Amino acid sequence: MRTWLAARRIGLGITGLADALAMLGLHYGGDAARDAASRLMRSICHAAYRASIVLAREKAPFPFLDRERYLAGPFVAGLPADIGDGIAEYGIRNSHLVAIAPTGTISLLANNVSSGLEPAFAEAYERSVLDEDGTPRTYELTDYAVRVWRQSSGRPQSVAPSFVRARDLAPEQHLAMQAALQPYVDNSISKTINAPEDCPFEAFGRVYDVAYDLGLKGCTTFRPNPVTGAVVTEAEDSVNAPHCCAIEREAD
Repeated sequence: MRTWLAARRIGLGITGLADALAMLGLHYGGDAARDAASRLMRSICHAAYRASIVLAREKAPFPFLDRERYLAGPFVAGLPADIGDGIAEYGIRNSHLVAIAPTGTISLLANNVSSGLEPAFAEAYERSVLDEDGTPRTYELTDYAVRVWRQSSGRPQSVAPSFVRARDLAPEQHLAMQAALQPYVDNSISKTINAPEDCPFEAFGRVYDVAYDLGLKGCTTFRPNPVTGAVVTEAEDSVNAPHCCAIEREAD
């Protein structure tokens, strides 16, 4: 039996988190936003595990399940008691259930909401999309939360006070959000921190030190340079960025 079938690993996750927080009036870098995001992720995680137990009762657990070892794992051991009891009695259909993927293209299809757990890139930017014949066409996009705010407030040039761009957040604030969600993610989390080109090496290295101290599973950083350009760019900057590093390639 193939490993993927024997483990039945899946990855339920989120996208549009930053936009949701902005629309709730919560600044992405604040404690209240992290608390709300943590509660959201906890609900998703626990609901997923309970649903997987129901499926195991109906269809049988995933073939690789060793109940004693599985229940002894630190992540599963930290779940509510009813989930542990359910796994002990019925097993669980999926070995892993929760992940936060990059979702760059998915978020674009969902009316250009923010991607995954990432802060919103910018209130507006340009993005090129290939037509059927392969010809690139440039579109001007506005972040979903910004668009809703402008329509509801009647202020077409403004943004909500709670809206924040990724570049306006300190690396520690990026990592703090990841740390708030990680206790409820049994797979992995996609997280990228863009450092400015003039970021000193010591400051760049501290990002990884902080991630390690927080016990994070992973952390990706990127500092633009003359060879590769920038991972994501705003408006006119995107025209000169190499395709591999422009926003069109974000989180493919």
